[in-house]
Amino acid sequence: MKHAVRISLCASAMMAPWLLTTDAWGAQAETGPASMVDELVVTAQKRSETVQDIPAAITAVSGAVLQQRGVSQPEGLQFIVPSMQAGRLLGQTAITIRGVGLNQGSPGVAIHVDGVYQPRPSMGDLAQTDIARVEVLRGPQGTLYGRNANGGVVNFVTQDPTDRFEGYVLGSYASYDEGRLQGVLNVPVNERIRARLVLDSWRRDEGFVKNVLPGGQDVDRGRATSGRFKLAVDVTDDLALDLSATGLHSSGPTSYFTLSNKPSADAVAKNPYLATAIVPLQPRRISADDPIGADRSYAAAGAIITWKVAGLQVKSITGYQRLADQEQRDDDAINVNGLPVERWARSNTFTQEVNVAGSLGAVEVLVGAFYMRDTAYDKLHYNFPLGLSPLPAGSTLDFESFDYVTKSYAAFVDLTWHLTERAKLIGGLRYSEDRQSDVQRNFLTFGPAAPIDTCPLQRNEIQFHSTTPRVGAQYDVSDNSNLYATFSKGLKIGGFNPYDCNQVFKPEKVTSYEAGWKNKLLDGALLLNVGAFYYDYTDLQLNQVVGLVSKITNAAAARVVGAELESTWRPDPHWTLTGNLSLLKATYKDFVNLDTLTPALGAQDVSGNYLSNAPRVSANVGLTYDSEPIAFGGHVRTLLDVSYRSKIYFREFNTALDAQRAYVLLNASVIWFSADDKYQVRLFAQNLTNKNYIVRMSSSDNFGSRFVSWGAPRQVGVELKANF
Repeated sequence: MKHAVRISLCASAMMAPWLLTTDAWGAQAETGPASMVDELVVTAQKRSETVQDIPAAITAVSGAVLQQRGVSQPEGLQFIVPSMQAGRLLGQTAITIRGVGLNQGSPGVAIHVDGVYQPRPSMGDLAQTDIARVEVLRGPQGTLYGRNANGGVVNFVTQDPTDRFEGYVLGSYASYDEGRLQGVLNVPVNERIRARLVLDSWRRDEGFVKNVLPGGQDVDRGRATSGRFKLAVDVTDDLALDLSATGLHSSGPTSYFTLSNKPSADAVAKNPYLATAIVPLQPRRISADDPIGADRSYAAAGAIITWKVAGLQVKSITGYQRLADQEQRDDDAINVNGLPVERWARSNTFTQEVNVAGSLGAVEVLVGAFYMRDTAYDKLHYNFPLGLSPLPAGSTLDFESFDYVTKSYAAFVDLTWHLTERAKLIGGLRYSEDRQSDVQRNFLTFGPAAPIDTCPLQRNEIQFHSTTPRVGAQYDVSDNSNLYATFSKGLKIGGFNPYDCNQVFKPEKVTSYEAGWKNKLLDGALLLNVGAFYYDYTDLQLNQVVGLVSKITNAAAARVVGAELESTWRPDPHWTLTGNLSLLKATYKDFVNLDTLTPALGAQDVSGNYLSNAPRVSANVGLTYDSEPIAFGGHVRTLLDVSYRSKIYFREFNTALDAQRAYVLLNASVIWFSADDKYQVRLFAQNLTNKNYIVRMSSSDNFGSRFVSWGAPRQVGVELKANF
């Protein structure tokens, strides 16, 4: 009953702008005229369009809104975007959209920064400062974005240099001794050259996760310093060059997890020292006794050339990225010296895209080609001071992938045919080819004895080919309303499991059927978009920890059915109400699997169970009020955000221990703007009710336990910003 009431309240809140339109104008005679909702121009389909004109489910959020809501990571973005889930585990951020995307290894939701593809999950939250907007496309984007866009795409678009000398300084301080200092300087060198520099320093010296051992190390804290330099050059009136360079270094005990249940009797029987372990089961508590730390360095460079010639726009997007990680982990997370781990990883990625856009009569055409070369090294070193059945005390185990090379090639075309002034046909096709090679070796050592190969040094090679189409139609019912329907396919690439021996997992595929209705009502004061979708989801990639091996395997198939609603309403210049609602049924169609935590049950038929990270109901309501000018100058903006998630499962077995129960989050901000808009003071409270909620989960049969990471606790703080 309580669950049904929550759903009813969420649905009522989402539909309020629509239901109130018949009576709203009587009230506005007293409150003043409505104001038009600002529409963002986006490049989600590699051309400039407003969100309302795009025949796809897309949410765009401006940088100003992100800053005012205090969103600096994808974990915060998920409460603004329908059907999106995000969370970190062992320092890696994973995003799912409509239940699709979560994975160790290649992300299933593609991340792009200024048009450059980010191949590693951990790159999704690096150096995302001075943002102009974020664009989130929901549903498979196999035609325009290709590989690993099964769940959708998140585009981070950073601020371009402007033709004004300007900048700002921003500083903040919040509970848990968290502080940020950021500065931006924009300089127009001359009429054709502009430059922009952003520097950012962040730290959190008190960990979100407390260690219950006396003198034990608290975790989920750290420091990061980043910077970005952008240079825009108008070479001629028709030729533009945009250059960028980004760097980041971060450190701290961020690569962690906590146990959410005590070791099983079977695990204790195999490893008796677990019987005396301290296992704190309260949220955000750990009893780790081995060192935890991470050191990350990231560097990126990009070049975008835009050339307008003969009625066409030719664009070249070149990117280079280098990432290096070094970690120390306590992989038992408890006060036994059972499983200290060290990991070293580094990668170099070069990407190149060229696309040409133009019109052939009534047909808009975009054609392009894409190339990527990614080289990665990964080594995981396990120590077993106490032994871990069946390995004796003092043994070690190493997994090493020396040279994992991925070469990706693609060609694509996207067409929009204007049949009439109101009717359009949409079509697109992408052909992709991936070639992968991997040199690996895994080995055991027992004291001073020579290593024993569990996977002798070898070279593995594989190729994947795919064709991902999109077709559809759009009809403008009026100048302010349009309907669309699309059929599309997406693919997430397969590969080699780095912690096994020449073990291949297949690509996963999504076939999507989607329809939507987009509306501007009340003379632009109300935006109301609704959509529905059906996915046929095959060869799902799932991650399981079996013994000491983390493996990606393919499940049989799943079905995802859902509906979404987004609305923004400005009844007058003071009030803005935003809302979204997502209803989702994401279930396995045919899947039998063994739960290594309960092997005595044998293989279980989990057909009909819910996919991980796919709540049946998720919703957000945001309320903003702008005051009249106040006595001492300026005005005040008050923001309130309420987010709801129904029960979320994190493992396919859908037991009570695999779930996070339904929860509500409340965030609030009060911002003072000076009369000349040069100064801002923001008081904020995130997770005001201090709700404890799990964002990621995995499991290990070594301890018979699930391990989890938690959402951020309540934080209150102040932020100051000075523009010049």
